Amino acid sequence: IDRHPELAAEYFRNYRRIVYLVQAPDPELAQAARAIAERFGLDYVERPTGYGELESGLRAWVSPRASVANDERVLEQPSWRR
Repeated sequence: IDRHPELAAEYFRNYRRIVYLVQAPDPELAQAARAIAERFGLDYVERPTGYGELESGLRAWVSPRASVANDERVLEQPSWRR
């Protein structure tokens, strides 16, 4: 689009709106999405989604799991954090 701005109307001919799916609120990203919608003459819609099952799954996987070794409590970390 930067090289051939004359094609923007063709690229987005069938678009009516930009839908910004918000996982975590970020005013700067929301403003950028609004600016893009305005640049292309599209309606702007913002939908909060959160992280859904991804967040709860990651929390469960990353949370420290306790094991007992030599009568001491040892916290196991996921392999990617070692």
